[in-house]
Amino acid sequence: MKNQEMGKHLLLEVYDAEFDALNDYIFLKDLLFNGIMKSKSRILNTFIHKFEPYGCTIVFALAESHVSLHTWPEKGCLSADFYTCGDKDPKIIANSVIKGLKSKKHRIRLLNR
Repeated sequence: MKNQEMGKHLLLEVYDAEFDALNDYIFLKDLLFNGIMKSKSRILNTFIHKFEPYGCTIVFALAESHVSLHTWPEKGCLSADFYTCGDKDPKIIANSVIKGLKSKKHRIRLLNR
């Protein structure tokens, strides 16, 4: 079988976000939603779970694959992955999160799959 590129998988870790931002699932959902809209991807479904006493997980199922985000407000950390296929650019979504969180300390890894 011939190797074909299936998509781009971007992994993001943010290390310097404020507690309140990382614990606000509505704010984070909106950051992701805006990034997804900018990337011209299509949302199929959304899952949000708010942990007690803090933290959240958000998953968007996309026609082009998925976006997921997990937070640790007590550590100022967030991890996310953005997997897109076709001509959709996961960096657009990741940059929306980085900008919204005003992050200066983060790491991005991009994998071609």
